[in-house]
Amino acid sequence: MDNFEEDLEPKTGNFLKDPLSLHDLIESGCNFEINTNFDEDVTNKIFDELNLGSDDEEENDRKSSSEELRDLVSPWIRPFAELKENMLRINPYIWKKVVKVGKEDEPVVPSRNARVCIRYNAYWEGEGAPFDSSFLRGSSFNFYTGIGEVLEGLETAVCTMQRGEQAQFIISYHLLFRELGCPPRIKPKADALFIIELLSCNLVGDINADSQMSEQDRTKFPLVIEKVKDIHLKGLDFFRQGLYRNACRAFEKASDLLKFCHLANEEEEIEQRNFLIKLFTNLAVCYIKINLPSRACIVCKEIRQLTNNKPSCKALFQEGRALLMLGEYKRARELLVKALYMEPHNSDISNELKILEARYSQYKESERNIWTRAMGIIKDKEDENDTFKKEANLNELEQEMLKLLQDFKDDETQKKLCIPSGFTSKEVNIIDNLAKRLELKLTLDPLDNGRYSVNKKRV
Repeated sequence: MDNFEEDLEPKTGNFLKDPLSLHDLIESGCNFEINTNFDEDVTNKIFDELNLGSDDEEENDRKSSSEELRDLVSPWIRPFAELKENMLRINPYIWKKVVKVGKEDEPVVPSRNARVCIRYNAYWEGEGAPFDSSFLRGSSFNFYTGIGEVLEGLETAVCTMQRGEQAQFIISYHLLFRELGCPPRIKPKADALFIIELLSCNLVGDINADSQMSEQDRTKFPLVIEKVKDIHLKGLDFFRQGLYRNACRAFEKASDLLKFCHLANEEEEIEQRNFLIKLFTNLAVCYIKINLPSRACIVCKEIRQLTNNKPSCKALFQEGRALLMLGEYKRARELLVKALYMEPHNSDISNELKILEARYSQYKESERNIWTRAMGIIKDKEDENDTFKKEANLNELEQEMLKLLQDFKDDETQKKLCIPSGFTSKEVNIIDNLAKRLELKLTLDPLDNGRYSVNKKRV
């Protein structure tokens, strides 16, 4: 397995010389020292990583600027005691009022291993302007449950909600900033009103779910499958964030763990096969995302073996895309047409076929131009008997081939350049040396010892 360029987790900066505990900060206070050894570019990257991007639900119901500003005004500036009379008491420190019911067929937010996306405003008692607001920081806010990323009261409140729900919460200072607060912005012993909308909730799993398993347990399918599901969930979470290399690592780890466990009966065999197909299909998508089409083809081959050469439409589509990236136009078209036959109204497949036809036409035109010029040089060489003129033609061939190979290297749509037969061994050596100079690779066709192709080396 190759080493990935990205770390397993997103890289973050270290603005404090020593990390702080939120619990210690609230309970007893902390002394801390700021590390000034960072630049603005790093902080921007950190902000991008922490704001992991929006799920589908986050993009819905976008509001105008005037609507968002209006939403910043507190709906209640009278004493909290009056508002509590119409609210449900969740626990001794939290009161709740549902403003908009969420998706009742979905569970509430889990207290651990979930990534949630919310919009919220927070107000002190009697004040109309928020002291904190996700709208003022980019409209939405993401955090993971169960690891203390946010105030205890905010997390506890969110863990009573369902996706799509909007609710008002009065949260006691006991679960916020405690007795001391942080004047002047954070008042001592200050309860707060939180207006929260839950945009999305995704289980994130744990990529190290198998770390505590003994070697003996790693062979037991009932134990392994539960850990595999947890790792798979983490891969999906990485994918949602656009961390495709990390997603690959999670799916690879899950598939390796699942492939080598012992199966007790046919039911376990069926469950193993179905989950491996899911993992390999996800891997194919991720490999294409990170420009590793050869690996995508390998896992698609695994899918064919698991399905008795009857892959799903999705698997056919991914294999066709991978072959297109490799310049295998004929085979790619066969698979994409087959996938389109299975789902005739799938616009993604239709669009990929259009891309294929355009690239293939461009490829054939480029190939025609290349070898018209190259074969013209060869013909001129064959007509000459003079040794000096032959050497001159070899030099001309070298110059022409250098230009042609450079054009091929610069053309991102071409992954493979087929060389026609007719070159002598000396001429093949010239092409090979030129290819190496340009970090390309000359390969002999395994099915035809007289033909070569030039390929781009994988980075």
